[in-house]
Amino acid sequence: MPVMAFVNTHNANKTVLFNLSVVVSMIIWGGSWVSGKAIAGVLPSETLTFWRFLINFVSFIPILMFLRQPIKLNKSASVYTVLGSICMGLYLYLFFKGLTYGYAGVGGVLVPTMIPLMTFVLSVFLLRQKVAMKDYIGLTLGVVGGIILLEMWSLDWNRLFMSGNIYFLLCAILWSLLTICSQKAADSVSPLVFSFFVYAFCSVLFFFLALPHGVLGVFKQGSVFWLNMLYLAIISSTLATTVYFFASSRMSSYRASSFVFLVPFSAVILSWVFLGEVPRVSTITGGLTALAAVYLINMS
Repeated sequence: MPVMAFVNTHNANKTVLFNLSVVVSMIIWGGSWVSGKAIAGVLPSETLTFWRFLINFVSFIPILMFLRQPIKLNKSASVYTVLGSICMGLYLYLFFKGLTYGYAGVGGVLVPTMIPLMTFVLSVFLLRQKVAMKDYIGLTLGVVGGIILLEMWSLDWNRLFMSGNIYFLLCAILWSLLTICSQKAADSVSPLVFSFFVYAFCSVLFFFLALPHGVLGVFKQGSVFWLNMLYLAIISSTLATTVYFFASSRMSSYRASSFVFLVPFSAVILSWVFLGEVPRVSTITGGLTALAAVYLINMS
């Protein structure tokens, strides 16, 4: 085989491998809503949040050691790490809170589709990002998609809270703020090290928040609880996120981010299969509208 043909074949195989790894990561992220729903409400949200952060923190140690990442922060990165930790801690707390009341399929559509839109809006105001006409159209579509997902026409605020949807919306805002913090910290620290310190800080914070609710209640739970907790903490947060960062570093950021569109669909399908949550018309319609908005804003 000619050398050039061999190189092209090798590169093509690597591209397929990277694409497949990102697809698997997106499906795993979609499955996190199913696992989260399975254990939400079993214990107080503070306790669940603490243990997920603690397992995240511990599982990151061997990865950083294997990759030989320098575990340190400078002053600038420390500020954004603390701010990011607060956003991350509140996000995960509201994640469990929303799943206690709401549907995993709805949360799995609402949060991933609203995050890029919220991030864009915050970037315009906080980072002075320029806005083109297509962005205005995309934002309009995003607002319409959000209204449909939240079923705002009901105007029943009590129902909005009890459905879990308001918690999911707050999750999207918090993750968008976390994204901006990680982008600002990326000038001086890798995403993996940033995540490691965020999990460490959140573990300490939620230990004290979980104390009044009982930290050791997890040891009274069975194997199903622990399988879902380990899936959330290790497979979804640590492994899938690491694979995503690794693969996305070898492809364009736009191409990598476009794979996130798979999360809502995998969340809906997996929630249907494992939880019996039949997809609602508002979820599908609002989700497709919001996805169209995200695509319009991100296309070059």
